[in-house]
Amino acid sequence: MLLTLFSFFVFFGLGFLAHLAEVRWPLRSYDTPKSWMIDTLGFGVATAATIASRIAFPHIFDRLPTLPGLHWMTTASHFVSAEIPWPVAFVVSVILLDFLLYVGHRLLHTSALWHTHAAHHSVEHMYWFAGSRASPVHIMVQLAMGTLLGLVWPVAGGMHAIVASTIFYAVIQHFNHANIRWRLGTLEWLFVMPRYHFVHHGAARRLNDSNFGFVLTIWDRMFGTYTDPDDVPENFPLGLEYDVGLGRMFIGVAPRAPLPDAVSAD
Repeated sequence: MLLTLFSFFVFFGLGFLAHLAEVRWPLRSYDTPKSWMIDTLGFGVATAATIASRIAFPHIFDRLPTLPGLHWMTTASHFVSAEIPWPVAFVVSVILLDFLLYVGHRLLHTSALWHTHAAHHSVEHMYWFAGSRASPVHIMVQLAMGTLLGLVWPVAGGMHAIVASTIFYAVIQHFNHANIRWRLGTLEWLFVMPRYHFVHHGAARRLNDSNFGFVLTIWDRMFGTYTDPDDVPENFPLGLEYDVGLGRMFIGVAPRAPLPDAVSAD
């Protein structure tokens, strides 16, 4: 219970700081208001999906190391827990998880799963809370990647590791979607900035099918999905190029919407 309250405090506390930064250093101006009600609904859906996943996933994924050919997972887990200090394990886990989240993110953009991810891309006014708009399948795919990683690369450290993980990923969630124009110069070659992730939320297919990374840009650069924000017209449209009821998208069913390969790239 205390951990849940702490997570909510961190989430909204950092969100307030992100809001102050948006007011002080806005990346772009909007004519439309923020969709607080829709994003609050999305936050509720995402929270429920997170709780359900954390209850169900251990019963599903914990069986994997017992399957033929997968016993190495237990060996790897024991080695990491016994031999690698938790701060080092945490940093390495960030890199490994970022790659797995990149893979999961690309899966969500396939024809089979796009409709479960479309709600997240329906955002037309990017701000720190907009990243909360997600369907249950979207959340489950992301959490599945973290659960799989935990089987072979667990991060010990007890409460210290939990606090570090909670704060770190809340910062990433808010920062990537925040309307902040901060720049890092040459460090942007490595790290994702808001303007980088804004490209991914562009309405055009050629934009939203790129820049899948969460923390690092290297995966997009390595696998040919990188779009340089400097090569994109200023104030390009965000959101979707078609209309679908958010109720349908939140449950991952949108039969009337075109599949990603039918969306215009113009």
